[in-house]
Amino acid sequence: MIIPTTNEELDRRLGGIPFPALIMIEGDHGTGKSVMGAQFVYGLLSAGKSGYIITTEQSTYGYLKKMREVKIDLIPFFLRGKLGMAPLNTSRFSWNSSLAKKLLYFILEFIRRVKDFVLIDSFTVISTFARGEDLMEFLKGLRVAVSNGKEIIITVHPNAFSEDMVTRVRSEADVYFRTSSASIGNRRVKVIEKIKTSESTFGSDSISFDVDPSLGIKVVPLTLSRA
Repeated sequence: MIIPTTNEELDRRLGGIPFPALIMIEGDHGTGKSVMGAQFVYGLLSAGKSGYIITTEQSTYGYLKKMREVKIDLIPFFLRGKLGMAPLNTSRFSWNSSLAKKLLYFILEFIRRVKDFVLIDSFTVISTFARGEDLMEFLKGLRVAVSNGKEIIITVHPNAFSEDMVTRVRSEADVYFRTSSASIGNRRVKVIEKIKTSESTFGSDSISFDVDPSLGIKVVPLTLSRA
C-alpha cells in the first residue's frame, strides 16, 4: 500500500509512503530529516492510521509546536487521541551499552502495543552506545513489527552506526533516505535521496526541497546531479 504524505509536490516527486515498512531517514542536524519524518506521520494520520512519536530530543509541547510552525499541524490528531507522544529525555541518562540495550528492549515492547505506526526521532544517542548484536536483535524485532502490519520510521544522524553496521542496517530497512544540504547557484537547499527503495516505491531518486514556515515542505524545481 502507498499512502500519500498529503504534500502534493512531495507526493508527485517522492511517490508517497509505503505501508507497512521500515523507513530510515539519515541526515545531519538542520537537513530536514525530522520535518520529513513528521510529514510522513501526517500522511499516515490523514489516511486514518494511529500511532506514536518517540522523541529523544524535545518535549511533547516543543515537538508539536516546532512542527506546527512549519505547517505540519499534528496537534488536532494529538487532541483526538490518534497520535500519542512519548518523550524520552536521553540527556538525563549516564550512557553505556547496558542502558542502551534496556532502552532497545523497552522500545520494542512499546512498539508491540502500538496500533499502526511509530516514529523515533531521533535514534542517534541510543544507536551510538548500543552494541552491534543488540542493534541487530532490535532490527529483527522491527522486522517482525513490519510483518505484523506496522510502519516504523526512524531518523538518525550520520555516523550513528559503525561502518560494519551501516550495511546491515540498510539491508533490514525497506526504504533508506539520506538528507543533506547543497548549494544550487546562489541558493541553499535541502536534498533527500533514496539510498535504498522497496519494490513498491517509485518517484525520483533525489529531490531538492526547502522548509518554508508559511508553506511547509516545498519542493524546489531544480535538478541535482549526484556527485
